[in-house]
Amino acid sequence: MNSDFMLQDLVRTPEAVLLFAFVLLVPGYVFAWLLNILAFRARILITRLAIAVPVSIGICPIITYYLWRAFPPSVSAFYGACVAIFVVLISREARERVRGVPVRRSFERGLPYFIILAAWTTIAILALVDMQIGHRLYFPTVTNDYALRTSFTSAISRTGVPPHNPYFFAGQFFNLRYHYFWFILCSIVQQIAGSGVSPREAVVAGTVWSGVGLLAIVPLYLRFFVANGKSDIGRRAMIGGALLAVTGLDLYPIVLAERATHAFLPHIEVWNDDQVSGWITTMMWVPHNIAGLVACLMGFLLLWDTAHRPASRKTRVVSVIAAALMFTSAFGLAIYVTLVFATFLAVWACVAFLRHRRGIAGLICVSGLAAFVLSIPWFLELFARQGSVSAAAAGAPTLPLKFEVRHFFLVDVALGLTNGGWRQNLTNLVILPLNYFLELGFFLLAGIIQCKRMWRDRHNLSEDQLCAFTMAATSIVMCTFVRSTVIAINDFGVRGFLVAQFVLLIWAAEMLAGGLLGRNTSSWGITGRRRLMIIATLVVGVAGSLYEIEKIRFYPLQSDLALGHLERWLSPDRNVGARTFALRQLYEELKRRTPADAIFQHNPDAEPQDNFHSMYADRQLAAETSSCAVVFGGDAGLCQSRIGEIESLFQNPGAFDSAGIDKACRQLSIDVLVVKDTDKVWQDRQSWVWHRTPMVANNYGRAFDCGTRTMLTAAR
Repeated sequence: MNSDFMLQDLVRTPEAVLLFAFVLLVPGYVFAWLLNILAFRARILITRLAIAVPVSIGICPIITYYLWRAFPPSVSAFYGACVAIFVVLISREARERVRGVPVRRSFERGLPYFIILAAWTTIAILALVDMQIGHRLYFPTVTNDYALRTSFTSAISRTGVPPHNPYFFAGQFFNLRYHYFWFILCSIVQQIAGSGVSPREAVVAGTVWSGVGLLAIVPLYLRFFVANGKSDIGRRAMIGGALLAVTGLDLYPIVLAERATHAFLPHIEVWNDDQVSGWITTMMWVPHNIAGLVACLMGFLLLWDTAHRPASRKTRVVSVIAAALMFTSAFGLAIYVTLVFATFLAVWACVAFLRHRRGIAGLICVSGLAAFVLSIPWFLELFARQGSVSAAAAGAPTLPLKFEVRHFFLVDVALGLTNGGWRQNLTNLVILPLNYFLELGFFLLAGIIQCKRMWRDRHNLSEDQLCAFTMAATSIVMCTFVRSTVIAINDFGVRGFLVAQFVLLIWAAEMLAGGLLGRNTSSWGITGRRRLMIIATLVVGVAGSLYEIEKIRFYPLQSDLALGHLERWLSPDRNVGARTFALRQLYEELKRRTPADAIFQHNPDAEPQDNFHSMYADRQLAAETSSCAVVFGGDAGLCQSRIGEIESLFQNPGAFDSAGIDKACRQLSIDVLVVKDTDKVWQDRQSWVWHRTPMVANNYGRAFDCGTRTMLTAAR
């Protein structure tokens, strides 16, 4: 069996990246041409490509969702039709312009940006695939999140839309409750490739393309949103793209924390629980949130452009419909980002109406209403009740959002303010400037400079300046004083802040292009010392992003080398590389020996939490954790009635003999049991694990078929 997993990933992931063009480039090109989005037909090729990707990200998720729900074969017909139309358009334009200059000139203009795109693609792939050293395999740190998304992508490929919760099966499936639209697209790519690309490799390729979408929307805003956007757009776009490599001043607190603990920490943002993630961190950890941001921004840019140029009624109707589709997609891509952006849209509609800009206000209102209507089926699916809830949950309902000032972890811990209340809120409010300076660094300085300039020219503000300020202010206020309560991490405050970060990025790009760090800084009101400070924050910001990439790629290896504390969520020992290699081998073999609808089960009460199944198995689980992951869909009461017996299979060595295993599997609808060296039954040589013939076995795992379904002869 081939065990060169890194080579496999390095071949298959670029293949998936190329296949994503059929999903996130071709449809957007076709729609933009047919609808003439941003005067698409009059643009040079590089601009068309920049428009096509965000349009695809905005339109394809919701169209695919509805087509798949209505008639699954229509999804293939849709993308096939897009490819056919794309080929016709490109062929016709090639005949018309092949002897001219535009195509060559377009690529010459875009060459620096293509270099940035190539650099991002290379870094993302090398950082996110498994790294192999002999018979040791090291996944990236982001695998804790990617395991979940890989399972969702696999579930969509197996069960369609709406997908089933891949983490809970009790003789019946339960629909998935999650904002899973991004993984619909990953699933399409995985299905196009067939066995040539795994769901995990498709998810990694999706991360690459979410970054491409962000790299595309930046120059579009610099060109079509900012006043005088045509001026030196190539240079400004390159600066804007390069600034995505800049994060805040996280390098200082993370290095201090590592020196204090004498160990490497898993990622650069770990020093603050209410983090403001840098662009590199966000693109690699939560690409679907980047996709949601891009969809929101593209929808608004379409409305903005329509309102600020002569447009017929037909053009306005088309713009409203397209923007509504994009906003609807955004809800299914990233709920919290879209909630913040929707609030901005409501605020800006009011501001525009009061400023007698009723055209843009009307477009926003109509598109927002249409997006709400289009979202109803997905909202009903997301909030559908699928069984009983626990008594605790029933007796203590909580709202998903609450008022609370953004936390500053270092101060909270130092002062013992960890229980909420007015003291913690007041302290965090006072320390907020330092909190944001460390988190934003250069971008905070750019924001302060821009606000000072806007205040100085407040009587002559352009509409785009006021709009950008409104966008940033809405995001900052909401994400500073409101936090989410669904999980321990403040996802609302962390992800919703991306809207403000985008505005700061655009401002910073404009300032640098305008000579902020040039020799003559008198027009900016910046002294030599302040100029050095700005340069220092830029350098530290780039260094912080590089350090984050290093942590994503090498932290599990550093754990094996004893360069950090032994993190129980990662591994119980210093053998994470050997264990990962062995378990990927085991699951790869199981995929060959079992049908796609087989039900697997590992220890649901394992420590560390089992990510290997999610990364490599591509199969349904009976119960992923002790709670059966019913938060993603399912009946909590049904889980409680089954989970004890499932846990006993792995935790109680004397509970079952070999015959009892088959009976339990029949009752629990399990086809394959996967036992690992960290399970109690493994460690007892008298347990059933050592008296039953495994399907697949190695030093770290043993897999058994059980119940009445024979897996050994079910190879695909």
